[in-house]
Amino acid sequence: MKRKKLLLLLSPILILVVALLFILFFKQDSTLASEEEIVGIVQTHYTTSEIQSISQQNTEYTVVVQHNFGEYQLIIDGESREIISLKQISSNTEDGSTTGEPREEPEQESAPSMLTELQAIEIALQEVSGTLDDIELEEENGIKVYEVEINVDDETEALVIINAYTGKILSVTLD
Repeated sequence: MKRKKLLLLLSPILILVVALLFILFFKQDSTLASEEEIVGIVQTHYTTSEIQSISQQNTEYTVVVQHNFGEYQLIIDGESREIISLKQISSNTEDGSTTGEPREEPEQESAPSMLTELQAIEIALQEVSGTLDDIELEEENGIKVYEVEINVDDETEALVIINAYTGKILSVTLD
């Protein structure tokens, strides 16, 4: 009799524990980035650009930015927070105003090309004098970067981080 009461008492608790474990381990928690996070991502990667508009459709954000060279449309995945597309939608004239017309697209749209290791090394050595120690292609915050290590002298090493697509130096650290 005591066993039946104990079993009746423990059954709902056991079911509750199993349900909680299922929710904790099997439920995918894919939080969508807020508009403020998207603004931060754009401002981090495109510091000289001004955000014109942001819109959200499902899990993707479309951001239009004004840059020195024209107006660009970025598409950012709200879950992974990665920039998945960058397209120029208008170009600036010599006086700095936009033409309002999209640039002419080539017949076959090609993906942006990545710098070669040699190009990244040249950029790094123009920034820091020394000899090459190592170069690695890494991904930081959703952006492909080259990490170039340069021996400046016997005691000093520089780490130059370069955007693998634009060639922009993101940071230089002396160690």
